[in-house]
Formats: sequence, C-alpha cells, structure tokens
Amino acid sequence: MNLSDPIAALEIGTSRTVIAIAEPLGPGRISIVAYGDIPSSGVRKSQITDIGQAGVSVSSVLKRLESENGYSIGRAALAVSGPQIRVKQLVTQWQVDKTVTENDLTEIYNRSCDTGLEDDRTLLDVAELGYGLDGLDGIASPKGMSGRLLKLRTLVVHGAKARVEDARAAATAAKLEISDAYFAGRCAAEAVLSPEDKAAGTLLIDLGGGSTSYVAFADGRMIHAGVLGVGGDHVTNDVRLAFSLSQSQAETVKRSASAIFSPERTGRVEIPASLMSAEGATISMRALDTVVNARMGELFSVVREELDAAGVLHRLTGGVVLTGGGARLQNVVSLARSIFGGAVRTGTLVPGVEGLEKDEFPPQLATIAGTLLLEQRNSDEQSIFDPLTSIFKKFFPGK
Repeated sequence: MNLSDPIAALEIGTSRTVIAIAEPLGPGRISIVAYGDIPSSGVRKSQITDIGQAGVSVSSVLKRLESENGYSIGRAALAVSGPQIRVKQLVTQWQVDKTVTENDLTEIYNRSCDTGLEDDRTLLDVAELGYGLDGLDGIASPKGMSGRLLKLRTLVVHGAKARVEDARAAATAAKLEISDAYFAGRCAAEAVLSPEDKAAGTLLIDLGGGSTSYVAFADGRMIHAGVLGVGGDHVTNDVRLAFSLSQSQAETVKRSASAIFSPERTGRVEIPASLMSAEGATISMRALDTVVNARMGELFSVVREELDAAGVLHRLTGGVVLTGGGARLQNVVSLARSIFGGAVRTGTLVPGVEGLEKDEFPPQLATIAGTLLLEQRNSDEQSIFDPLTSIFKKFFPGK
C-alpha cells in the first residue's frame, strides 16, 4: 500500500451503520478525512436479520460520503461483533534440535496457523500469549535458548462464518467489497489503548447498541476477550417495558437517566407526547435510574465474573476504559468503578488517530477508527500467501 492510498472501514451495528475513510500518515498513524453514518436497518443484536435492508443502509452511507465529501470507495474493512463471537486458547508444539533457532520459530508459527476451528467458524483475531520450553513457561522470546520441546500459546477469537458472510453480502449488495474482517472489540482497543495501557493490564469495554465487547490486555498482549449479547438497546427496552412507552419515547427518556441510583435525584422526566401518552406526562427520575442501574450493573458484573473465571482479573491493574455509545450514559464511569474497583475512564483516541477532534463524542467512533488502524497494518504487511497466513502475520509482526 502506498502512503497516499486511502483506506476505508465499515461497521454495521445494531444502532448505526458507519463508514469511515482515512489517509495513512505513517506506521500506526492515520487521518480520518470523512465518515458517514445513518440508523441501521435489518440488524438486531449486532447481527443482520435482513440483508436487503442492511445493504440499503450501507448504500445510503456510501452515497452520502460521495455527495457530501466527494469520496467514492469500492473496498473496505469490516468490524464484526455480536454474541456469536467466541475465544479459545491453543497450544502448538514443535521439537527443536538443542537450541531454538529462527527456523524453529517460523515452523511453530506456521503450525499455529492451523487453528483447528470448525468449518462453520471463521478466524477474526489471534494473539500470542507466550512460549514454553521444556516445562518453562512465560517465555517472551525463546530464540537461542537450549531445549527440546517448544510450545506456543495463542488466544484465538472466532466468529460464525455465516454471520460474517451475511455482512459481506450486505456490503456486496451496495457494491462494496470487504477486504478483511476484524473483531470489533480489538478494533476499539487499538483506537484508545496506548502501549502503556496494554502493558499495565487494562480492560476495554465497548458498550454497543446490540452487544457489549470486552478485551483484556496485560504485558502488552491481549489475554482475554468476549462479547455479551446485551447492549444499549436492551436498556432502552427495559425502560419501554417498565413505563409502557414506545421505543422512541424510551430512547429519548433514557438520555436523562443515570447509571447510579441516588435518592437525591427527586425530579421527574418528561415523556415525549404521542398517541400513547398525553402531553406533559412524566415519570420519576429515581424510578428511571433504578431500571437503568439494574441492567448496567448486571452487565458489568457479568463481565467481571467472566474475567475472574478466566483467571485474568487479578492482572488488570491498569484500570477500565469505556467506549461505544453506551459510554455516554450519565455516571456510567462511576458505576463501573464501583463494580471493578480501581481507575475507570471514558476512552480517548490515541495520538495516531487524527481527524475526529471536532466530533461530539469520539469514543463512539473507537471501533471504526481502530478498524482503520488494523487495516492499515494489514495492508502494509500484506502477504502473497494464503489469507489465513496473512491474518496471522498482522498479529505476529516480524515472523
């Protein structure tokens, strides 16, 4: 890829369909020169339920980018999320001759490319967790060390192949080719976590509309990840059911809610008038906060429990970073702090991402920005070999 060649990314989310275009500025540096988004159609819980409608959404954003910004694109990277995403750890073994050589590292790397995924799954991300040699684990770089049995541990993130193909079909319907697919949680992390954050042990939680992705880093590596099928739309639905509102009314009312319940919030929230409610109708702010606090508290607690069960919670001493549209919720940082302890903050884009300084809420665009960063890296390191090897190369630089 030439330095001046633009790159593009697509996110078909539950709430919004987003396309962004960036110009590479150098390794790990991009300038987002244009982006467009519209409310999504044909998407539920981060998964496409109507390819035709989703394709129309993609086409509409493309037309907007062309008419308003003059950009016409035919190829983009895809950010993938949803509860169909899973993670697994793999261990690859290789017999060495006395001393670990560069050839040994290449061989065990090549063997690790055979992920052992079932035919209906597709690889989205992979992270190196460390090497082992003759029973000694936790080795960062075994080259030159003496031993016989070399092991490589990797963390693999994979999704349902059919769901990824659905997104690809929606893009194709809009005459947009998908270059590669990336795990949305990892994308968001790339956009807001610095190398220092990843080394210190930091948890990224991306609060989307239909699902919530989380990615844990320690010692500079991704050590765990996951997706929960709960997001901002579920909070909206809870509000709708609790107060007998329409979906649009519940979405409007939710913006006044707090993720933390406080007896001191004694006011009332006005309900937008509709056929279902008279003008001037209100609900108790404390009642609203109770509903929102229950759902968000449960969400954070489940993430914490999953990290604890995976044995990585104690390694996350660098705190928690929140991104996504759900990070706009009032006092959501305070709620997360009460559940996880330690430092919690809303994510800010890393210095390598330029062009969004004037955006109203950049953390909401973390996923699309990170997709651009990963696509830039992959394009710079594009392999002439098979696609699977290419995917592994972008996450194992220097192999």
